[in-house]
Amino acid sequence: MRAASVNDIVTNGLCTGCGACESIASCEVLRMGLSPEGFMRPSLTGELSHETEERVLAVCTGRAMPHPPEADGPVHRMFGRILHMGRGHATDPEIRFRGATGGVLTALATFLIDCERVDGILQIGTASGNPMQNEARFNTTREEVLACTGSRYGPAAPLRIVGKLLDEGRRFAFIGKPCDVAALRRMALTDPRIDRQIPYMLAMICGGSPSIDATHNVVRRFGVDPSEVTEFRYRGHGWPGPTFVRTEDGRQFSQTYDETWYSGLRYELMFRCKICVDGISEHADVVAGDCWVMENGKPSHREAGDGWNIHIARTKRGVDLIQEAIAACYLHEEAFSVAELEAMHDDHALKKRSVFWRLMGLAVTRSPRPRYPGHRVVRVGLLEASPREAFAAFTGVISRLLKGRNHESPITAQSGAGSGQ
Repeated sequence: MRAASVNDIVTNGLCTGCGACESIASCEVLRMGLSPEGFMRPSLTGELSHETEERVLAVCTGRAMPHPPEADGPVHRMFGRILHMGRGHATDPEIRFRGATGGVLTALATFLIDCERVDGILQIGTASGNPMQNEARFNTTREEVLACTGSRYGPAAPLRIVGKLLDEGRRFAFIGKPCDVAALRRMALTDPRIDRQIPYMLAMICGGSPSIDATHNVVRRFGVDPSEVTEFRYRGHGWPGPTFVRTEDGRQFSQTYDETWYSGLRYELMFRCKICVDGISEHADVVAGDCWVMENGKPSHREAGDGWNIHIARTKRGVDLIQEAIAACYLHEEAFSVAELEAMHDDHALKKRSVFWRLMGLAVTRSPRPRYPGHRVVRVGLLEASPREAFAAFTGVISRLLKGRNHESPITAQSGAGSGQ
């Protein structure tokens, strides 16, 4: 069963909050903002015609993901196509220090700007006037890109301005979550300007997107009201970097990655993240993530000094970009094996193994569910998931559905908190 309307997608918890719908329909019809549940969701600002809604549904990843880009090269059963993979970091020590990991994506962005391959970078940064919220930014300088380093775990709608940039004739690279990149690939099926004007699509390995309430709860645990915060970082300034809060009266607070992520943040994730098939971005030209320190066969999140990334090129364009950035001394790279990837990021393999059974839970309850062509969902779910994993995934999603954990507020005129920016 597929969602039949934008409202169906939102109310059934299938929206990723990417903002593509605003870009297609225009902000005079749909505008992204914070919903009552604390996620970025569209609200009606005008009349949504049937024709416009069909155009939105044609690109919405709440209905279907696109098929990953085709390229000559091996396809890993869990981690997708891998044309090139390495362990590396930015050679610029400031980028490496301020980045959430080794600064690879920031280094690639600055390389593209310095070499004038693009006019700018579309990415997410801290919202003007609210350090705990995010906004889409079009950055044209190294300084602007550097200001967007560090993880931004929270609602963001980077594609809300992509239509405006395309209309202006801008040529740009994109950095976002895997689902954002997938939405761009889906937009490219109906808008040829995407392939002409966005030559590079970069993504970070993603563990899910929590609500803004999760960020507020982090702050409140320090005994701070969100209105008092003048600076907020989830990560960066070290690896993995502490969560950091500064208040208007000069007080400072921090806690470790594990204290932040495992003290409730992961429980505030969107329902859509629970049925995600692509946290490792099979649609990106290049995807980068943490190259964790391994201790006793498991990844450790302890502070480990200078950061390291894993980076994977999915397309020839991605391979060329990495190699050119290395040759230009923007990136340092060392060898990294598939066996190391499997051990270090088995949590993402578990998600891939589980998604078939979660979709089956949606199917038996006759709930709308997205389609995932080309992502090996059935084969991996039936052949790779253990009976315990399959049972936990199936019963877990059924439990969430029975409790209404997927239900969100319907889109209405100016629902939520306006633009949320």
